[in-house]
Amino acid sequence: MTNYIVCPECGYKLFKLGDGSNAEILCPKCKAKMSIEIKNGKITIQKALENKT
Repeated sequence: MTNYIVCPECGYKLFKLGDGSNAEILCPKCKAKMSIEIKNGKITIQKALENKT
């Protein structure tokens, strides 16, 4: 089964992933950086922390 992944910040459709996938992506629309994992049908999206120096 594949799932369409959308950005939780702006709603932009990013891509589709299948079960067992993981990815890191920078949203091209709002520039939010996130880590996405699909495991056993559960989708986890974590916003990445930004390091500012």
